[in-house]
Amino acid sequence: MSKTAASPKKQGETGTFSRIVRDKSIMHGQPIIKGTRIPVSLIFDYLAEGYSVKDILDLLPHLTPDDINEALRYGSNALQP
Repeated sequence: MSKTAASPKKQGETGTFSRIVRDKSIMHGQPIIKGTRIPVSLIFDYLAEGYSVKDILDLLPHLTPDDINEALRYGSNALQP
């Protein structure tokens, strides 16, 4: 059963991400985009290599811009103290 990934709550945020899930039986529990086997880390890898959001959407057409935006918010929240 998938669980919605949560991060530490910041003021004004619920701390939950509806498009990001973690499940030990999928991709060893890595945070992934819900309904896919695409790890959030892959999106960051593509961005680090210089791919644009449009490039990523072209490569992974079943993703939406909202999926990528939520992955970025998830990563940002994970880095907050």
